[in-house]
Amino acid sequence: MEKLTLYIEQNEFIIHTEKTDLSNLRVCLGDQSKFFKKLTATTWSISAEQLLLLCAKENRTRLFIYYTDNRQEIDGTKFDVEFGQSLTLTNDKSIFYAYISLNNKIRMSINQKPSARSYYLSNEPVTINTVNNNIEFTLSIQSKFAPLLKANLLLLNRQEGHTLEIIDTQIDSVRIQPNVYQNNCVFHISPELFFETLRPSFNYNEFDTTLVDFYFTIQIRQGSTTKYKFRIPFSETFGTEVWCSYSDEKMASLFLYQTINGNLSTRIALLSNESYCEYQSLLNTAEMKDNNIVLVCEYPYKAQDNGFYFFRYLMTKQNKFVPYYIITDDSKDLKKLKPYMDHVVIFKSKEHIRLLFEATYLMHTHASNYVLPFFSKELEAKKNAMKKIFLQHGITAAKNMEPFYGRKTNPKLTDKIVVSSQRELRQIHEQLYYPPEDIKITGLARFDDLLKKTNLIKNRLFKRKILIMPSWRKDQDKLTSEEFQQTTFFGYYSDLISDPALEKLVKENGLTINFYLHNNFQKYKDLFHSNFVNILNAGDQTVHHLLKKHGVLITDYSSVGLDFAIQRRKVLYFQFDNDQKEIKENLESSHLFLPGPIFATKEQLLPAIQKATEDNRLETAYVNIVKTQLYPYYDSNACQRIFQVLEEL
Repeated sequence: MEKLTLYIEQNEFIIHTEKTDLSNLRVCLGDQSKFFKKLTATTWSISAEQLLLLCAKENRTRLFIYYTDNRQEIDGTKFDVEFGQSLTLTNDKSIFYAYISLNNKIRMSINQKPSARSYYLSNEPVTINTVNNNIEFTLSIQSKFAPLLKANLLLLNRQEGHTLEIIDTQIDSVRIQPNVYQNNCVFHISPELFFETLRPSFNYNEFDTTLVDFYFTIQIRQGSTTKYKFRIPFSETFGTEVWCSYSDEKMASLFLYQTINGNLSTRIALLSNESYCEYQSLLNTAEMKDNNIVLVCEYPYKAQDNGFYFFRYLMTKQNKFVPYYIITDDSKDLKKLKPYMDHVVIFKSKEHIRLLFEATYLMHTHASNYVLPFFSKELEAKKNAMKKIFLQHGITAAKNMEPFYGRKTNPKLTDKIVVSSQRELRQIHEQLYYPPEDIKITGLARFDDLLKKTNLIKNRLFKRKILIMPSWRKDQDKLTSEEFQQTTFFGYYSDLISDPALEKLVKENGLTINFYLHNNFQKYKDLFHSNFVNILNAGDQTVHHLLKKHGVLITDYSSVGLDFAIQRRKVLYFQFDNDQKEIKENLESSHLFLPGPIFATKEQLLPAIQKATEDNRLETAYVNIVKTQLYPYYDSNACQRIFQVLEEL
């Protein structure tokens, strides 16, 4: 193959061939051209001054190089291309870059770096393991037309945007065929730097959902290129777990996995040395046993939802199964589990890991993955092999939850799912694709406590206590305080809790009003102010307790309205922004089973509040909705019905 050489000499761009005559070689910008100077029969040059004259009247960045009268471009694939030390021309006003385009043509640009993609062919991860307690990652990159001078590894926290750039790279480059170079790059990452940069707020006791994606940038020796981020594919050639020491007490883990697009990403974790040793020991010795051990979990730091109430049932009402509750050692809810501490297992402890290898059953209120102390293929396999019941954490209302809990998207999520009505069964079947035989109408475990000793007389005792508990709004939890104060949500609720007419109603009737923001909005709590409404802190009281101890609920789209109505207490829906696309779609499918009137303005809502405090009984029409659409039972036997599902599993 004929050699084509491109280089800069004395601030002139020079093109040299071995035998091809590039007749009428010129640089063009629109209709304007500047011709190369012919130095020899196969050598041509053009100066930065000539290029500047060409660009003086045009505000463009791309210059085309043609030869022959037919405006033919030089195709790099037809030659064995060789670059000199530089491909950059400079003067006082501009920088000119000679480069090879994405479609392999020789071109120039002014004041715009060429795309790094022009010199990229492919990449393949080779190994990732631990060397001298650092993570060593070897990546093979094939480049075209030039070997790589630099390759920087970029690790990106997908959720939070934190980026770690590894620039200390060892590169070995070999020309494997004309215009193709094999570049083997070795990167070293310390676990401390990894966590401090990518997950600075890491909490050991959390179930961490951080996802880290792998990218890299490249640079050739001959000139600057754009910092295009190339994705790294997943490879089956290396293991999915990488462990290294993080400190004297803890080990760090990378769980490598393949994204839906086939790329390399990792989940991360920290684990105590004691638990790590237990895990490694069990990998070689443990066998799944057919026993009656039942693991129960909510979020790892909580014991206040259906998991807790069913666990309590298992501890007090039966002796067939041996239950264990998984919870963090810093949870505020540990005090609720005090009577059962012999069956409480601390999240990430060696006992937690041992039980994952042994237990036969799993009862979960959210994704079943929350039972895992960290991600690994082995632990996922153990979890998948368990017989699982999804206790849910609320009545499925209008929103399609298939991406989170659907059988198609998450086939290993669970085996059985409990629901509260025939309507909900149909929705779970149609939207989440569970077969009817895997859906059981039992009611939610917490309903037993919610309805315990509930009657019309007890309901009236709380009629002067009003709870305002709205849902959150998608993406608004990411706003700054200043941005949040500009939202419709803040404006309407801030106006409601400071309204003089409502304040007068409170004082004249001895009312108590409590305002409880959704967990995703709790960080904005201090932005709300009122002289007569209490702004509650999350964690001081459970949502379940609040629903039991109030007689009137004001909400918008939250499923707490469904729980509240089951008590036969009045729910008022304050929906001032139901024109939003996502909300509108949900409401169109839920209007048949919302157990309360809907108000769009504060002026409509205030008279309804006064009326509700006089009589907080749920109207007959809404009681019928509860019976037919939400929960046909009005008893405290939901846990007993769920227990029957467990026995049959």
